[in-house]
Amino acid sequence: MKEIEWRRVTPEEFVWGLEEGVGQRRENKYAFQTGIKDVEFETDEDKALAIGFALPLEIQTPDQAEWALRQGVITPTTLVEDDNTHHQIAIFDPQPVGSSGYMGVCTHSLALTDQGLFEVGRYPAMSLKAAFEGQANPRYWQWFLHRRLATAEQAAFWQEEDHLSPTQVVERFFEAMTGRSRHI
Repeated sequence: MKEIEWRRVTPEEFVWGLEEGVGQRRENKYAFQTGIKDVEFETDEDKALAIGFALPLEIQTPDQAEWALRQGVITPTTLVEDDNTHHQIAIFDPQPVGSSGYMGVCTHSLALTDQGLFEVGRYPAMSLKAAFEGQANPRYWQWFLHRRLATAEQAAFWQEEDHLSPTQVVERFFEAMTGRSRHI
């Protein structure tokens, strides 16, 4: 076994090591699924009325929410991670690029945010606490970041280098992941 080597570290080296560690941790956090604790939405009231939703918009179940999302009635604008990291969404494409979970219950879509390009998952869930407390509808819509596909810097580089709009970046990834073309 190799003997441990000890050496004096300057305060500057110590601070640099801490900053490097924090930066690496921030980079590695997207290597695994990351929880989303809140999603903010914008509502297209004209679309809602056109397809029969009453205003103010009242969505009762995750299935209704998923349908409203795919019809463009609601569009996510902000994702808030469990650690309070906020993502401002530039482009969200509700069309699935895949599914996961037991019997494919999780739907995965693409989102280009100020933090990068992500595969975002969502699924219907149930709050056991709410069910035990006798709430009428303990079901809710759970979201998570499945993985980061590109950093914000990489997405910006592709936009500049190839003269692509944010929508075109998402469309290219959709096509690469599904083998189907997509026009948002």
